[in-house]
Amino acid sequence: MSFEELIDPSALIFLSETLSTLTSMSYTPCRVAFVDETIRNDIQLGRFYIMTAAILDKAHPEYGAFWRELRNVAWSQPNHTIHASTLIRSPNGQKYLDAAERAIGESPAVRSITVLRAKIPSKGEEIARQRCIASLATSLASFDVQSVTLDTRDPLGQAHKSITSPRLGPRNALDASTILDLQASGELPTGFDVRHGNDEKIHELWVADVVAYAIGRALADHNPTRLHLLAPHIQVREAQVLPVAERGPEGAKHIPASSLNAFLGIFLAEAKQIWEEEQANRSS
Repeated sequence: MSFEELIDPSALIFLSETLSTLTSMSYTPCRVAFVDETIRNDIQLGRFYIMTAAILDKAHPEYGAFWRELRNVAWSQPNHTIHASTLIRSPNGQKYLDAAERAIGESPAVRSITVLRAKIPSKGEEIARQRCIASLATSLASFDVQSVTLDTRDPLGQAHKSITSPRLGPRNALDASTILDLQASGELPTGFDVRHGNDEKIHELWVADVVAYAIGRALADHNPTRLHLLAPHIQVREAQVLPVAERGPEGAKHIPASSLNAFLGIFLAEAKQIWEEEQANRSS
């Protein structure tokens, strides 16, 4: 007698439903963030720095399916990557990039995507970057994120290390200084785990890279359609938190809000409307 004949099919269905219920009851979120950046030029607004943080929930029941879908996109083209600037130059690159954006936009395992935008001042892009990091870190702490991985700007031998490591590369050390200063001032919890990495080893950085590329192209071209596949998860706003080292004698912590926030809100609303119309057409 076979195993199937010994077991009542209705019992198997009951067991499957019970296991599913227990899994959902015991599910505890494990939120980790992966951060990348891009620099774009705007004819009206000048050069600007964009930093994106993709918050992934690795404990979510759908995370495995989401990651398999992204890996399938990577392995289905010659470069075996989802690094956007590399992918877009490959044959049918836009098709693969669209597939990656759709997977990111539709997965419940992607909890949120925060995008910070800062105008690059005459003193250089490093000021804009550190303003983005200060704004992003304080925002991510409120999401109960357990760890943050920033895309490294130094060689791999100086990456994959905690921000407290004495062997950090010189540019990664600038990021570390901003985070540690915020912790010392009490604006970030001391247990906030931040490190640098490279997408050759940490493939989750692909998600942040795809988003950074998409938002950069969309804003530079003033084309919200370019962003609609990612619209369900995205929050876009101006970087307003000043790094501690940049604060003057009066100790102002924030840059006054400009009209940019209103522009970003309208832009994102248009992208979400395009996404909602597409969903309605797919279901009809």
